[in-house]
Amino acid sequence: MSAVGVFRRVFDIDGGLTRLARVRARPWWASALIGIGCAVAMLLLRMALSAFYADVTGFMILLPAVIVAALAGGRIAGVVALFVALFGGWMIVGPSAIGAGLSTRLGVVATTNFIVVGLFCTIVAAALRKVLGRLDASIDALRLSSERMNDSERRQSFLLALTDSLRDLTSPDEIMSEVERTLGTELGAQRVGYGEVDQDRQQVAMSRDWTADVVSAQGRFSLEDLGAELIADLSAGHAVRIADVRNDPRTQDALELFDRLETRSLMRAPLIRGGRLRAFLYVHDSRVRAWTEDELELLQEVAGRTWAEIERTRAEAEVRESEERFRAIADTAPVFIWVTQQDRSRAFVNQAYVAYSGGSYEDARLLDWRAIIHPDDQDRVLHESLEGEATGQPFSMEARYLRHDGEYRWLKSFSRPRFGASGEVVGFVGVAFDVTDIREAQARLQESETRFRTVADSAPALIWMSDVDSVITFANRRYRTFFGIGADAALGDGWRRLIHSEDLARFEADYVRAFEHRDRFEGLVRVDHPQLGLRWLRCEGVPRFDGDGRFQGYVGANIDVTEAKRAEDDLKRINELLEERVGEALAEKAKAEADLMHAQRMEAVGRLTGGVAHDFNNLLTVVIGALDMMLRAPDNAARQKKLGEAALSAARRGERLTHQLLAFSRRQALRPEPTDLNGLIRESEPLLRRALGEAIDFKLKLRRGGARVSVDPAQFEAALLNLVVNARDALGDRGRVSIQTLTCPVAAGEIAELPAGDYVCVTVLDNGSGMAPDVIERVFEPFFTTKAVGKGTGLGLSQVYGFARQSGGGVKVTSTVGRGTEIRLYLPPLVETEGALPATPAAELRTMAAGRRLLLVEDDPGVAAVAQELLEGLGLEVRAAETGPHALELLRSERFDIMLSDVVMPGGMTGIELARECARAWPDMRIVLTSGYAGDDVDAALADAPWPFIRKPYSGQQLAAVLGDSDDDTP
Repeated sequence: MSAVGVFRRVFDIDGGLTRLARVRARPWWASALIGIGCAVAMLLLRMALSAFYADVTGFMILLPAVIVAALAGGRIAGVVALFVALFGGWMIVGPSAIGAGLSTRLGVVATTNFIVVGLFCTIVAAALRKVLGRLDASIDALRLSSERMNDSERRQSFLLALTDSLRDLTSPDEIMSEVERTLGTELGAQRVGYGEVDQDRQQVAMSRDWTADVVSAQGRFSLEDLGAELIADLSAGHAVRIADVRNDPRTQDALELFDRLETRSLMRAPLIRGGRLRAFLYVHDSRVRAWTEDELELLQEVAGRTWAEIERTRAEAEVRESEERFRAIADTAPVFIWVTQQDRSRAFVNQAYVAYSGGSYEDARLLDWRAIIHPDDQDRVLHESLEGEATGQPFSMEARYLRHDGEYRWLKSFSRPRFGASGEVVGFVGVAFDVTDIREAQARLQESETRFRTVADSAPALIWMSDVDSVITFANRRYRTFFGIGADAALGDGWRRLIHSEDLARFEADYVRAFEHRDRFEGLVRVDHPQLGLRWLRCEGVPRFDGDGRFQGYVGANIDVTEAKRAEDDLKRINELLEERVGEALAEKAKAEADLMHAQRMEAVGRLTGGVAHDFNNLLTVVIGALDMMLRAPDNAARQKKLGEAALSAARRGERLTHQLLAFSRRQALRPEPTDLNGLIRESEPLLRRALGEAIDFKLKLRRGGARVSVDPAQFEAALLNLVVNARDALGDRGRVSIQTLTCPVAAGEIAELPAGDYVCVTVLDNGSGMAPDVIERVFEPFFTTKAVGKGTGLGLSQVYGFARQSGGGVKVTSTVGRGTEIRLYLPPLVETEGALPATPAAELRTMAAGRRLLLVEDDPGVAAVAQELLEGLGLEVRAAETGPHALELLRSERFDIMLSDVVMPGGMTGIELARECARAWPDMRIVLTSGYAGDDVDAALADAPWPFIRKPYSGQQLAAVLGDSDDDTP
């Protein structure tokens, strides 16, 4: 160092004073010693200059000691230095010096002046010390915050990169492998894996893991093997980090396993579902390692995000398997199965249906079933079909239908309604089977029954039939005549009164014995006939069974054998003939009954249910993850704000998606508003890019000056997304998609549904495979799609067309096979008198005038609690009521300035009826309506309502906006 540098360093007064002020704070006695030391140093200097000062005190030279002491030790050091210097100075100069002591007027003044100036110097120097300390603390805090921000950005970049790498993976094993490898590389760990917990079996299944120079932990372990206390902490929702398993009491019982797995330190992040521990993500290292808080948080975030992806892929695989299983069952079923939509068109038919109608699958699905009904059955079937569908209940029909080979067959169909999420009928599931053979069997059975009765009534024998309780249920004419039985009520035991008293007990005993053993019965009994006298009857009976072998009773015949002793041979021939005829008739009847009962047991019911909630799962992942992390760190205000904004943003996206779904299902009316399409497209650009994927080039060409129209923003975004997804499917893996807004003049007749004039156009252009003219003609038909089964519903472009027509515009498709497609959406431009574009809402809530009282009418306790908090945050005094009658009771007893009421409520009174009643009884009270229900009845009722309306879910800003106009109203 040069001499100049040394000189500057020695005489660097600023640096020296700064270093003094940064001396670490000490106990009071240490500060007092600093003060004494500084005072003594200056006193020595004063003593050395005694000859120079002579009889003058010169105490001002002692003040630097006070300043230095206050800078280095604070106020205590400064005060101690002040008084030590004062008294020490008196001792040095003696009482004869001018201005020394308190005995003279000049001494009092000089002493007072020295003390005042010294105290002032002490206060100033101590204050400078504090300011510099605070400044250093602020700088340290800023440095720490910057480091944390850099760590957070790095972690977010890692999470985004991980999310991108998982986007195209469809297998849970692939997702777990990618997550384990990426996380292990990022953390520099030696093992990363998942453990799935089976609480019922008290087991943990460690799936295939990622390792680096250590053994794999794959396998099944008991909860005790992995540390029961660790599992208990995870079940409570606590993440675990252990620097050394040998020193942690929670792992003492599992040291043998950890040694075998070469594990010294670990982290685990729990995955809780439904209040139970489902799995955990773990990181192991063979070295002692002090895991940081950031590493633990990264592990938790990765666990929460990736497990949702794993569950999603598992759910999608289950849905695909369910759909394939349904199709396999439906296609192998020996009956016709179909599924209809609300417009009664077939959405699905099975292979038996296709085989019956002939032709291809699409020909069978689009076939008008009414056209193949037999002319004699058509009016009846159409009437029964309309009546059955109108009831919303299962119904059946039976008629003749033309088969593809030209033959009419009897089909019996059963239809069961399909219900949507709101309970409305969205179509029917139907099955039908060919009953031609059954009807023929019934006809043959009826013919057999008639033939049997004819044979029985004409036979020269008393034929009878009993049930399973041995009660006679049928007897032929000769039997009734012989025993004198007229009414069916006497058929059961009418024969008993003619049986000879000596034969009755024996005869019944023989019959009961045969009945119990289901054996053939034969018996001979005497009968005291009132006209014919004593007669001999030979009784024979055989058990009868149905097609399943169940006992049904006996069938038999009684033969008068009185003359048989004289003509036994003739009687035997008659009996054999009768038995043969009865046997044939009974066998044919039993076979027909078996066929009928078998046909009556045939049923086949199929129903396809499924759906993908991919977008909602993503949104709920953000909301649940953000809220979970907010609860874990409630004192971190910055993080709370950031996570809260992320959760609120995801909830808003969910709200918009709900509105899109409701509007698409025609359960929510379009709500057009002045909109700049350019701004809306820019806001949707990230979503559109994600929908296309990284491999597809995506560009925007937006018209300068804006593209202002009056549309429903959510419906426009849904239509645009449908067009972009359709373009992506046409491109495959690579290609180019562009979106352009421009002004398009339309001549008369150029587009059939549009009058001439200027329109705002939104064009989606791709360089994909293009469409043939016959496909372009049908592209807007509902359910028409060129995609494979299960890859598309055919509803996307029909929704786009419906949106354009409902918005007063149209759609034009231009396409060339092999060169690409251009779909142009025409929308009427916004007329200036229709209103300006909506202003951006204020970022902060404005408190309303104090003292205003609001009546909240809401039947949902959760919604009421949140709404009350929001309203009270606006400065309102809030009272809540659950029903309209309850609200009227409060209004009669208290005064309110505003009423915020739900539209759909229990209690027999809707929100609109309550509003009308309140408008008549309390005309000065402001009324605002709200509802989360989407339906035509609510839209129709609100159309004539003069009160402001806010749709659920609403935020504090929206409440402030709709209620803010009342701030200046006079109560």
